[in-house]
Amino acid sequence: MDGFTVVRCGACAHAPSGFDEDAHGTVAALPGVDEVLVEGLRAVVQDSTQGVLVTAGCRLGPGVCAARRPGLMVLVQACDAARTRSESPVVAVGPVRSTDDVRAVTRWLQDGGAPDPQALPARLRCAISPEAARG
Repeated sequence: MDGFTVVRCGACAHAPSGFDEDAHGTVAALPGVDEVLVEGLRAVVQDSTQGVLVTAGCRLGPGVCAARRPGLMVLVQACDAARTRSESPVVAVGPVRSTDDVRAVTRWLQDGGAPDPQALPARLRCAISPEAARG
């Protein structure tokens, strides 16, 4: 992948910063996951030749987000080296709920797994259509 754009959902960032779900389905906030995600994504982008990190408002919409598991969302799209045209559909990644998830996402980007969602762990392959991810 020559270039890529990573869009971190700013709306998710204002929600509790991480999540943990126990065996009974109770979700509790974990501190610091968004900060770890931002730092991890920033490091991947800085190490890339054509990567860009953007924070934007929700690109999925409240209906889509209300229907999914809570957690931080990231959208990724590959582009050519000149950043003039996209080379893949948008990939919705998430929900990112733990530091293990952050490591998986950053490793996926570093190792060139993007834009193939199948290279992500199943828990991070968001079941959102590309049309919804376009916002």
